[in-house]
Amino acid sequence: MGDAIIVKDLVKQYGRSTAVNGISFSVSPGTIFGFLGPNGAGKTTTIKILTCQMPPTSGTAHVRGLDVTKSAIEIKRKVGVVFETQNLYEDMTAADNLDFFRRLYEADKKVVDEVLELTGMAENKKKKVKTFSKGMKQKIMIARALVNDPEVLFLDEPTSGLDPKSSRDIRQLIMGLKNKGKTVLLTTHNMEEADALCDDLAFIYKGSIIARDTPKHLKKKYGSNVLKIETISGKTIEQPLNTESCSKAFSELSASGDILTVHSEEATLEDVFIKLTGERLSHEP
Repeated sequence: MGDAIIVKDLVKQYGRSTAVNGISFSVSPGTIFGFLGPNGAGKTTTIKILTCQMPPTSGTAHVRGLDVTKSAIEIKRKVGVVFETQNLYEDMTAADNLDFFRRLYEADKKVVDEVLELTGMAENKKKKVKTFSKGMKQKIMIARALVNDPEVLFLDEPTSGLDPKSSRDIRQLIMGLKNKGKTVLLTTHNMEEADALCDDLAFIYKGSIIARDTPKHLKKKYGSNVLKIETISGKTIEQPLNTESCSKAFSELSASGDILTVHSEEATLEDVFIKLTGERLSHEP
């Protein structure tokens, strides 16, 4: 089986502005691929091209072997999409929202109950969407994207603006979809989310991919683990792990009896982003 998504030298321009600047990547089937970057980096534009909602200026993109510029209808039948903006029918029930889209795909009626159960919303099927919290609405958005049993799922900032519990629920749902064999392309500017979910991760910045690898390898390559020592006298000392300066600092403080706590800290994706761009990647808590 070939790659689920293949992108080569993809460019999208709006007049003189370049939103996507010659990016290339591929996504293996049954994995979660993440685009991590700030707002305006080109994440959503890339998804819109891959889901045939806009054409590229140049370059190529294939989803399940189909060219996005030539096979829009076939691709749309094979993918599910959840954008950051929630656009459900507020005065309809959860079940009616899903049934409407189920009929567009001519899927079996039973799929409505199946996706409601999968997303943990079965007990709310007869309630109107306008009574739901944002987290509950997001679950219905994901359920809607699953009614056609897509091979590839595109999730654009799926936990943006959600409370911590709802965010955890959505992340667990995404992992469950991966475990069922779905391929997921996820965009986010939340570093913890990218670290927790993604098998493969690309940093996108000003329309370009500036680094790509597994989260673990990115942190190892661009970050550094540190030993953090808090002293009884009120100082905090940080030294890179496995270095001569680290050993010396620990030995001296240990000999003086001034150590209060000692723990190691792993590099974060935030550290990686700062090293690559010189900027912080702000995100919601």
